[in-house]
Amino acid sequence: MSPDATTDTRHDGIDDDLAWAARFFAQRLGWPVRIDSAHHRLVMRTGDVLDALVLPRSLGEAVSAALDTKLLAGPVYRDDQDRWWTFLTAPCGHDTVVLRPELRRARVHAVPPQGELVVPPPSASDRWHQRPMPDRLLPPWSAVVAVTRSIVHASACSTAVDRAGRAR
Repeated sequence: MSPDATTDTRHDGIDDDLAWAARFFAQRLGWPVRIDSAHHRLVMRTGDVLDALVLPRSLGEAVSAALDTKLLAGPVYRDDQDRWWTFLTAPCGHDTVVLRPELRRARVHAVPPQGELVVPPPSASDRWHQRPMPDRLLPPWSAVVAVTRSIVHASACSTAVDRAGRAR
């Protein structure tokens, strides 16, 4: 009995690089990555081992720099058009995730627990802003959200000051 195409991890029609990447994620990082052979990509579910926040690129750049300064940098990858950055975090620990309104207005999205992520192979250097490291813990969900909120708040305050200055 053969598994369906979305869970098939054999080499039948699957690029060796993709198979290697799935093994790397599973064995070296403990991530539940599987091969979606129908779409020739790697996917994993959130909630048990990790969670994810998706941010617009400009906000993602600022959040990544701030996390790095606080020694909380973790894996971050870009979509194939570099419009959205996905921050991988330790599990948030909740069955549902509700982001505050200011984050939703800033177009921050939480991948829901048991949601599915498409993950680039570790060798895709053009897609990884910050590569996953086998001996490094994922940053806490709460820390990534707090840094994001802080940057969104600072940006909103800066915008309000600019508007007030122009109104005079």
